[in-house]
Amino acid sequence: MANVVVVGGGFAGMSAAARLAKLRHHVTLLESSQVLGGRLNGMTVGDRTWQLELDTVTLPGVFRDLFRKSGRPLEQVLDLTKTEGRRHVFKDKSVLDLPLGNRGDQHEALMEAFGEDEWSPWVDTFAESWDIIRRMALDQVFPGKPAVDRTVRKALRPRRSLATLADKDLDDDRLRKLVLNPPRLAGQDRTVTPGFVAVAHYVERSFGRWRFAGGLPALATALETRLEQRGVTVELGESAHELILEEGEVRGVVTSLRTVPADIVVWCAPNRPAPLPPVDLMPVIPASRSLIAVSADAPAMPDEVFVHANPPIRMWSGGDGLWTIEHRSGEDPLRALVRFGIDLRPYVEEQIDLTPSDLVGIGHWGWALRGWSSVFDVPGVAPTGGLFFAGAHAHPGATLEAIGMATASIAEAVGAAPRQGVS
Repeated sequence: MANVVVVGGGFAGMSAAARLAKLRHHVTLLESSQVLGGRLNGMTVGDRTWQLELDTVTLPGVFRDLFRKSGRPLEQVLDLTKTEGRRHVFKDKSVLDLPLGNRGDQHEALMEAFGEDEWSPWVDTFAESWDIIRRMALDQVFPGKPAVDRTVRKALRPRRSLATLADKDLDDDRLRKLVLNPPRLAGQDRTVTPGFVAVAHYVERSFGRWRFAGGLPALATALETRLEQRGVTVELGESAHELILEEGEVRGVVTSLRTVPADIVVWCAPNRPAPLPPVDLMPVIPASRSLIAVSADAPAMPDEVFVHANPPIRMWSGGDGLWTIEHRSGEDPLRALVRFGIDLRPYVEEQIDLTPSDLVGIGHWGWALRGWSSVFDVPGVAPTGGLFFAGAHAHPGATLEAIGMATASIAEAVGAAPRQGVS
Protein backbone atom coordinates (compact mmCIF):
# COMPACT_ATOMS: atom_id res chain seq x y z
CA MET A 1 0.00 0.00 0.00
CA ALA A 2 1.38 3.38 -1.06
CA ASN A 3 0.82 6.70 0.65
CA VAL A 4 -0.82 8.75 -2.12
CA VAL A 5 -1.31 12.50 -1.81
CA VAL A 6 -3.70 14.13 -4.28
CA VAL A 7 -3.47 17.92 -4.46
CA GLY A 8 -6.63 19.68 -5.59
CA GLY A 9 -10.25 18.75 -5.00
CA GLY A 10 -11.83 19.46 -8.39
CA PHE A 11 -12.94 16.76 -10.81
CA ALA A 12 -9.35 15.67 -11.47
CA GLY A 13 -8.46 15.31 -7.80
CA MET A 14 -11.68 13.58 -6.79
CA SER A 15 -11.59 11.11 -9.67
CA ALA A 16 -7.90 10.30 -9.09
CA ALA A 17 -8.42 9.86 -5.35
CA ALA A 18 -11.46 7.59 -5.80
CA ARG A 19 -9.67 5.37 -8.31
CA LEU A 20 -6.48 5.02 -6.27
CA ALA A 21 -8.33 4.37 -3.02
CA LYS A 22 -10.25 1.55 -4.73
CA LEU A 23 -6.84 0.11 -5.64
CA ARG A 24 -6.20 -0.22 -1.88
CA HIS A 25 -3.80 2.70 -1.48
CA HIS A 26 -3.97 5.12 1.44
CA VAL A 27 -5.12 8.37 -0.18
CA THR A 28 -5.07 11.87 1.28
CA LEU A 29 -6.79 14.62 -0.72
CA LEU A 30 -5.73 18.23 -0.06
CA GLU A 31 -8.04 21.07 -1.13
CA SER A 32 -7.25 24.73 -0.46
CA SER A 33 -10.90 25.86 -0.31
CA GLN A 34 -13.64 24.75 2.05
CA VAL A 35 -15.56 22.72 -0.55
CA LEU A 36 -14.82 19.97 -3.04
CA GLY A 37 -15.83 20.08 -6.69
CA GLY A 38 -14.00 23.11 -8.06
CA ARG A 39 -15.60 24.42 -11.24
CA LEU A 40 -18.09 21.55 -11.27
CA ASN A 41 -20.02 23.63 -8.74
CA GLY A 42 -20.44 26.51 -11.19
CA MET A 43 -20.97 30.08 -9.99
CA THR A 44 -23.77 30.89 -7.60
CA VAL A 45 -25.16 34.40 -7.32
CA GLY A 46 -28.07 34.72 -4.93
CA ASP A 47 -30.21 31.62 -5.43
CA ARG A 48 -29.08 31.00 -9.03
CA THR A 49 -26.19 28.82 -10.21
CA TRP A 50 -24.62 29.04 -13.67
CA GLN A 51 -22.05 26.73 -15.23
CA LEU A 52 -18.93 28.53 -16.44
CA GLU A 53 -18.08 25.73 -18.86
CA LEU A 54 -20.19 23.65 -21.22
CA ASP A 55 -21.99 21.20 -18.97
CA THR A 56 -22.22 18.29 -21.40
CA VAL A 57 -19.59 15.62 -22.02
CA THR A 58 -18.66 13.21 -24.76
CA LEU A 59 -17.14 9.73 -24.28
CA PRO A 60 -19.69 8.57 -21.68
CA GLY A 61 -17.63 5.43 -21.19
CA VAL A 62 -15.00 7.51 -19.38
CA PHE A 63 -17.48 8.34 -16.61
CA ARG A 64 -19.01 4.89 -16.49
CA ASP A 65 -15.52 3.45 -16.10
CA LEU A 66 -14.71 5.93 -13.31
CA PHE A 67 -17.70 4.92 -11.21
CA ARG A 68 -17.45 1.21 -11.98
CA LYS A 69 -13.78 1.08 -11.00
CA SER A 70 -14.25 3.09 -7.83
CA GLY A 71 -17.41 1.40 -6.53
CA ARG A 72 -21.03 1.25 -7.64
CA PRO A 73 -21.80 1.74 -11.36
CA LEU A 74 -22.75 5.19 -12.61
CA GLU A 75 -26.29 4.07 -13.45
CA GLN A 76 -26.93 3.39 -9.76
CA VAL A 77 -25.77 6.88 -8.81
CA LEU A 78 -26.52 9.35 -11.61
CA ASP A 79 -28.60 9.39 -14.77
CA LEU A 80 -26.64 10.26 -17.90
CA THR A 81 -28.76 11.16 -20.92
CA LYS A 82 -27.83 11.92 -24.51
CA THR A 83 -28.44 15.44 -25.84
CA GLU A 84 -29.99 16.20 -29.19
CA GLY A 85 -27.03 18.08 -30.62
CA ARG A 86 -25.86 21.63 -31.31
CA ARG A 87 -27.30 24.48 -33.33
CA HIS A 88 -24.88 26.45 -35.55
CA VAL A 89 -25.90 29.89 -36.80
CA PHE A 90 -23.92 31.57 -39.57
CA LYS A 91 -23.43 35.11 -40.84
CA ASP A 92 -25.89 34.60 -43.70
CA LYS A 93 -28.50 33.58 -41.07
CA SER A 94 -28.41 29.96 -42.26
CA VAL A 95 -28.89 27.42 -39.47
CA LEU A 96 -27.48 23.93 -39.06
CA ASP A 97 -28.99 21.77 -36.32
CA LEU A 98 -26.19 19.21 -36.10
CA PRO A 99 -27.01 15.93 -34.33
CA LEU A 100 -24.17 14.32 -32.39
CA GLY A 101 -23.60 10.60 -31.98
CA ASN A 102 -24.74 9.25 -35.35
CA ARG A 103 -23.25 9.58 -38.84
CA GLY A 104 -26.54 9.03 -40.64
CA ASP A 105 -28.30 11.74 -38.65
CA GLN A 106 -25.50 14.19 -39.38
CA HIS A 107 -25.65 13.42 -43.09
CA GLU A 108 -29.39 14.06 -43.20
CA ALA A 109 -28.98 17.33 -41.30
CA LEU A 110 -26.27 18.56 -43.69
CA MET A 111 -28.33 17.65 -46.73
CA GLU A 112 -31.37 19.45 -45.35
CA ALA A 113 -29.47 22.59 -44.34
CA PHE A 114 -26.94 22.93 -47.19
CA GLY A 115 -28.20 20.63 -49.96
CA GLU A 116 -24.94 18.64 -49.91
CA ASP A 117 -22.68 16.91 -47.41
CA GLU A 118 -18.92 17.19 -47.67
CA TRP A 119 -18.71 17.10 -43.87
CA SER A 120 -19.43 13.41 -43.28
CA PRO A 121 -16.72 11.97 -45.56
CA TRP A 122 -14.25 14.50 -44.13
CA VAL A 123 -15.00 13.47 -40.55
CA ASP A 124 -14.58 9.82 -41.63
CA THR A 125 -10.91 10.50 -42.34
CA PHE A 126 -10.18 10.95 -38.60
CA ALA A 127 -11.00 7.36 -37.62
CA GLU A 128 -7.35 6.28 -37.82
CA SER A 129 -6.15 9.43 -36.05
CA TRP A 130 -8.52 8.81 -33.16
CA ASP A 131 -7.37 5.20 -32.81
CA ILE A 132 -3.70 6.25 -32.74
CA ILE A 133 -4.20 9.14 -30.29
CA ARG A 134 -6.37 7.03 -28.01
CA ARG A 135 -3.93 4.13 -27.79
CA MET A 136 -0.77 6.25 -27.63
CA ALA A 137 -1.72 9.14 -25.37
CA LEU A 138 -5.08 8.51 -23.69
CA ASP A 139 -5.39 4.85 -22.72
CA GLN A 140 -1.99 5.02 -21.07
CA VAL A 141 0.21 7.66 -19.48
CA PHE A 142 1.65 9.47 -22.50
CA PRO A 143 5.39 8.75 -22.65
CA GLY A 144 6.05 11.77 -24.87
CA LYS A 145 8.48 11.95 -27.78
CA PRO A 146 9.52 8.26 -27.75
CA ALA A 147 5.93 7.29 -28.66
CA VAL A 148 5.72 9.60 -31.67
CA ASP A 149 7.66 7.58 -34.20
CA ARG A 150 7.72 7.86 -37.99
CA THR A 151 4.55 5.79 -38.39
CA VAL A 152 2.63 8.05 -36.01
CA ARG A 153 3.88 11.21 -37.69
CA LYS A 154 2.90 9.89 -41.10
CA ALA A 155 -0.63 9.19 -39.92
CA LEU A 156 -1.21 12.35 -37.88
CA ARG A 157 0.78 14.79 -40.03
CA PRO A 158 1.39 16.94 -36.94
CA ARG A 159 3.10 19.85 -38.73
CA ARG A 160 -0.09 20.59 -40.67
CA SER A 161 -1.96 23.39 -38.92
CA LEU A 162 -5.69 23.45 -38.31
CA ALA A 163 -6.02 26.44 -40.65
CA THR A 164 -4.21 24.64 -43.45
CA LEU A 165 -6.28 21.50 -42.98
CA ALA A 166 -9.62 23.33 -43.04
CA ASP A 167 -8.75 25.56 -45.98
CA LYS A 168 -7.49 22.65 -48.05
CA ASP A 169 -10.09 20.01 -47.22
CA LEU A 170 -13.39 21.93 -46.98
CA ASP A 171 -14.92 24.06 -49.72
CA ASP A 172 -17.91 25.41 -47.78
CA ASP A 173 -16.86 28.37 -45.64
CA ARG A 174 -19.52 27.48 -43.09
CA LEU A 175 -17.96 24.08 -42.54
CA ARG A 176 -14.54 25.65 -42.20
CA LYS A 177 -15.98 27.79 -39.42
CA LEU A 178 -17.25 24.64 -37.68
CA VAL A 179 -13.61 23.55 -37.52
CA LEU A 180 -11.83 26.84 -36.83
CA ASN A 181 -14.13 28.75 -34.51
CA PRO A 182 -14.27 26.43 -31.46
CA PRO A 183 -10.46 26.53 -30.96
CA ARG A 184 -10.53 30.27 -31.60
CA LEU A 185 -13.13 30.73 -28.88
CA ALA A 186 -11.00 28.54 -26.60
CA GLY A 187 -8.05 30.92 -27.06
CA GLN A 188 -5.99 28.94 -29.58
CA ASP A 189 -4.33 30.28 -32.74
CA ARG A 190 -5.58 28.29 -35.73
CA THR A 191 -2.32 28.88 -37.65
CA VAL A 192 -0.20 27.00 -35.09
CA THR A 193 -2.76 24.60 -33.61
CA PRO A 194 -2.08 21.14 -35.09
CA GLY A 195 -4.73 19.90 -37.47
CA PHE A 196 -5.15 16.59 -35.69
CA VAL A 197 -7.14 18.33 -32.92
CA ALA A 198 -10.05 18.22 -35.38
CA VAL A 199 -10.38 14.58 -34.32
CA ALA A 200 -12.76 16.03 -31.72
CA HIS A 201 -15.45 16.18 -34.43
CA TYR A 202 -15.06 12.45 -35.05
CA VAL A 203 -15.35 11.79 -31.31
CA GLU A 204 -18.52 13.88 -30.98
CA ARG A 205 -20.08 12.26 -34.01
CA SER A 206 -19.23 8.78 -32.78
CA PHE A 207 -20.15 9.13 -29.11
CA GLY A 208 -22.50 12.12 -28.91
CA ARG A 209 -22.78 14.53 -26.01
CA TRP A 210 -24.33 13.64 -22.67
CA ARG A 211 -25.71 15.47 -19.65
CA PHE A 212 -25.78 14.41 -15.99
CA ALA A 213 -29.15 14.63 -14.23
CA GLY A 214 -28.74 17.57 -11.88
CA GLY A 215 -25.85 18.92 -13.93
CA LEU A 216 -22.19 19.05 -12.99
CA PRO A 217 -22.93 19.90 -9.32
CA ALA A 218 -24.63 16.50 -9.07
CA LEU A 219 -21.47 14.88 -10.44
CA ALA A 220 -19.43 16.67 -7.76
CA THR A 221 -21.79 15.45 -5.04
CA ALA A 222 -21.65 11.87 -6.32
CA LEU A 223 -17.85 11.91 -6.33
CA GLU A 224 -17.70 13.39 -2.84
CA THR A 225 -19.89 10.53 -1.63
CA ARG A 226 -17.62 8.06 -3.42
CA LEU A 227 -14.58 9.47 -1.59
CA GLU A 228 -16.32 8.87 1.73
CA GLN A 229 -17.17 5.31 0.71
CA ARG A 230 -13.58 4.63 -0.32
CA GLY A 231 -12.15 5.99 2.96
CA VAL A 232 -10.20 8.86 1.38
CA THR A 233 -8.84 11.33 3.94
CA VAL A 234 -10.05 14.75 2.79
CA GLU A 235 -8.36 17.86 4.20
CA LEU A 236 -10.13 21.12 3.33
CA GLY A 237 -8.61 24.56 3.75
CA GLU A 238 -5.09 23.18 3.30
CA SER A 239 -3.14 24.47 0.31
CA ALA A 240 -0.05 22.72 -1.02
CA HIS A 241 2.84 24.56 -2.65
CA GLU A 242 5.98 22.42 -2.60
CA LEU A 243 7.22 18.89 -3.20
CA ILE A 244 9.78 17.04 -1.12
CA LEU A 245 12.09 15.27 -3.58
CA GLU A 246 14.95 12.86 -2.90
CA GLU A 247 17.08 11.83 -5.88
CA GLY A 248 14.18 12.67 -8.18
CA GLU A 249 11.59 10.66 -6.22
CA VAL A 250 8.69 12.28 -4.37
CA ARG A 251 8.74 11.87 -0.61
CA GLY A 252 6.17 14.38 0.52
CA VAL A 253 4.09 17.49 -0.03
CA VAL A 254 4.55 20.75 1.86
CA THR A 255 1.29 22.49 2.71
CA SER A 256 0.30 25.67 4.52
CA LEU A 257 0.11 23.60 7.72
CA ARG A 258 2.60 20.72 7.56
CA THR A 259 4.56 18.24 5.47
CA VAL A 260 2.57 15.21 4.32
CA PRO A 261 4.66 12.08 3.56
CA ALA A 262 3.99 10.57 0.14
CA ASP A 263 5.15 7.74 -2.10
CA ILE A 264 2.94 8.93 -4.97
CA VAL A 265 1.72 12.49 -5.66
CA VAL A 266 -1.03 13.36 -8.13
CA TRP A 267 -0.91 17.14 -8.55
CA CYS A 268 -4.29 18.38 -9.75
CA ALA A 269 -4.11 21.97 -8.50
CA PRO A 270 -3.46 24.75 -11.04
CA ASN A 271 -0.38 26.13 -9.26
CA ARG A 272 3.08 24.85 -10.16
CA PRO A 273 4.80 23.30 -7.12
CA ALA A 274 8.32 24.23 -6.06
CA PRO A 275 11.01 23.25 -6.84
CA LEU A 276 9.82 22.35 -10.35
CA PRO A 277 10.76 24.79 -13.14
CA PRO A 278 7.95 26.80 -14.77
CA VAL A 279 6.13 25.37 -17.79
CA ASP A 280 7.51 26.71 -21.08
CA LEU A 281 4.07 27.64 -22.38
CA MET A 282 1.64 30.54 -21.98
CA PRO A 283 -1.64 29.89 -20.19
CA VAL A 284 -4.79 30.34 -22.25
CA ILE A 285 -6.64 33.58 -21.64
CA PRO A 286 -10.22 32.42 -21.09
CA ALA A 287 -13.11 33.93 -23.01
CA SER A 288 -15.47 36.26 -21.18
CA ARG A 289 -18.71 34.88 -19.77
CA SER A 290 -22.08 36.60 -19.57
CA LEU A 291 -24.47 34.86 -17.21
CA ILE A 292 -28.10 35.68 -17.93
CA ALA A 293 -31.50 34.72 -16.57
CA VAL A 294 -34.42 35.05 -18.96
CA SER A 295 -38.14 35.08 -18.30
CA ALA A 296 -40.43 32.14 -18.98
CA ASP A 297 -41.79 33.76 -22.16
CA ALA A 298 -38.36 33.89 -23.83
CA PRO A 299 -38.24 32.16 -27.24
CA ALA A 300 -37.38 28.46 -27.14
CA MET A 301 -33.88 27.49 -28.32
CA PRO A 302 -31.75 24.34 -28.36
CA ASP A 303 -29.70 23.81 -25.22
CA GLU A 304 -26.46 24.67 -27.04
CA VAL A 305 -26.07 27.30 -29.75
CA PHE A 306 -22.81 28.21 -31.51
CA VAL A 307 -22.99 31.53 -33.33
CA HIS A 308 -20.28 31.97 -35.97
CA ALA A 309 -19.85 35.68 -35.46
CA ASN A 310 -16.52 37.49 -35.62
CA PRO A 311 -15.43 36.67 -32.95
CA PRO A 312 -17.60 33.59 -32.32
CA ILE A 313 -20.13 33.20 -29.52
CA ARG A 314 -21.31 30.05 -27.78
CA MET A 315 -24.24 29.82 -25.40
CA TRP A 316 -25.74 26.98 -23.43
CA SER A 317 -28.67 26.48 -21.14
CA GLY A 318 -28.44 25.48 -17.51
CA GLY A 319 -32.21 25.05 -17.26
CA ASP A 320 -34.76 27.25 -15.49
CA GLY A 321 -34.05 30.14 -17.86
CA LEU A 322 -30.33 30.32 -17.04
CA TRP A 323 -27.90 30.75 -19.92
CA THR A 324 -24.12 31.08 -20.10
CA ILE A 325 -22.73 33.07 -23.04
CA GLU A 326 -19.05 32.59 -23.92
CA HIS A 327 -17.51 35.31 -26.09
CA ARG A 328 -14.34 37.26 -26.87
CA SER A 329 -15.81 40.59 -27.93
CA GLY A 330 -15.83 43.88 -26.06
CA GLU A 331 -19.39 44.29 -27.30
CA ASP A 332 -22.33 43.15 -25.18
CA PRO A 333 -22.97 39.63 -26.57
CA LEU A 334 -26.73 40.15 -26.35
CA ARG A 335 -26.40 42.97 -28.85
CA ALA A 336 -24.13 40.92 -31.12
CA LEU A 337 -26.62 38.05 -31.13
CA VAL A 338 -29.31 40.31 -32.54
CA ARG A 339 -27.43 40.47 -35.86
CA PHE A 340 -27.87 36.68 -36.09
CA GLY A 341 -31.59 36.75 -35.44
CA ILE A 342 -31.37 35.97 -31.71
CA ASP A 343 -32.80 38.77 -29.57
CA LEU A 344 -33.04 37.88 -25.89
CA ARG A 345 -32.79 41.44 -24.58
CA PRO A 346 -36.52 41.93 -23.88
CA TYR A 347 -36.53 38.80 -21.71
CA VAL A 348 -33.37 39.28 -19.62
CA GLU A 349 -34.08 39.51 -15.90
CA GLU A 350 -30.46 39.42 -14.73
CA GLN A 351 -27.06 39.71 -16.39
CA ILE A 352 -23.65 39.16 -14.80
CA ASP A 353 -20.56 39.78 -16.92
CA LEU A 354 -17.27 38.08 -16.10
CA THR A 355 -14.03 39.28 -17.69
CA PRO A 356 -11.02 37.07 -18.45
CA SER A 357 -9.35 38.56 -15.36
CA ASP A 358 -12.27 37.41 -13.23
CA LEU A 359 -11.98 33.88 -14.63
CA VAL A 360 -8.20 33.55 -14.38
CA GLY A 361 -8.58 34.00 -10.65
CA ILE A 362 -10.66 30.84 -10.24
CA GLY A 363 -8.44 28.30 -11.97
CA HIS A 364 -6.49 27.19 -15.01
CA TRP A 365 -7.94 27.11 -18.53
CA GLY A 366 -5.23 25.16 -20.36
CA TRP A 367 -2.20 26.16 -22.40
CA ALA A 368 -1.90 28.09 -25.66
CA LEU A 369 -0.35 25.73 -28.22
CA ARG A 370 2.43 27.10 -30.39
CA GLY A 371 2.86 24.13 -32.67
CA TRP A 372 2.37 20.39 -32.44
CA SER A 373 5.48 19.82 -30.30
CA SER A 374 3.92 21.93 -27.54
CA VAL A 375 2.11 18.80 -26.41
CA PHE A 376 5.41 17.52 -25.00
CA ASP A 377 5.72 20.55 -22.70
CA VAL A 378 2.36 20.12 -20.95
CA PRO A 379 2.51 18.76 -17.39
CA GLY A 380 1.54 15.12 -17.17
CA VAL A 381 3.62 13.93 -20.12
CA ALA A 382 6.24 11.28 -19.29
CA PRO A 383 5.90 11.45 -15.47
CA THR A 384 8.80 10.31 -13.31
CA GLY A 385 9.62 9.78 -9.68
CA GLY A 386 6.09 8.98 -8.58
CA LEU A 387 4.78 12.44 -9.58
CA PHE A 388 1.74 12.68 -11.84
CA PHE A 389 -0.31 15.63 -13.09
CA ALA A 390 -3.99 15.79 -14.01
CA GLY A 391 -6.45 18.61 -14.52
CA ALA A 392 -7.14 21.54 -16.80
CA HIS A 393 -3.43 22.45 -16.71
CA ALA A 394 -2.24 18.98 -17.67
CA HIS A 395 -2.21 16.44 -20.49
CA PRO A 396 -4.40 15.63 -22.37
CA GLY A 397 -6.58 18.73 -21.95
CA ALA A 398 -9.06 20.74 -19.93
CA THR A 399 -12.31 18.93 -20.80
CA LEU A 400 -13.86 16.60 -18.24
CA GLU A 401 -13.52 13.59 -20.51
CA ALA A 402 -9.82 14.37 -21.11
CA ILE A 403 -9.25 14.73 -17.37
CA GLY A 404 -11.13 11.50 -16.74
CA MET A 405 -8.90 9.64 -19.17
CA ALA A 406 -5.82 11.12 -17.49
CA THR A 407 -6.79 9.89 -14.03
CA ALA A 408 -7.68 6.47 -15.46
CA SER A 409 -4.25 6.13 -17.03
CA ILE A 410 -2.56 7.31 -13.82
CA ALA A 411 -4.41 4.68 -11.80
CA GLU A 412 -3.38 2.05 -14.34
CA ALA A 413 0.25 3.16 -14.11
CA VAL A 414 0.28 3.12 -10.30
CA GLY A 415 -1.50 -0.22 -10.12
CA ALA A 416 -3.15 -1.96 -7.21
CA ALA A 417 -1.58 -2.47 -3.82
CA PRO A 418 -1.10 -6.12 -2.81
CA ARG A 419 -3.91 -7.53 -0.72
CA GLN A 420 -3.06 -7.93 2.94
CA GLY A 421 -1.56 -11.33 3.60
CA VAL A 422 -0.63 -11.83 -0.07
CA SER A 423 3.00 -11.37 -1.07
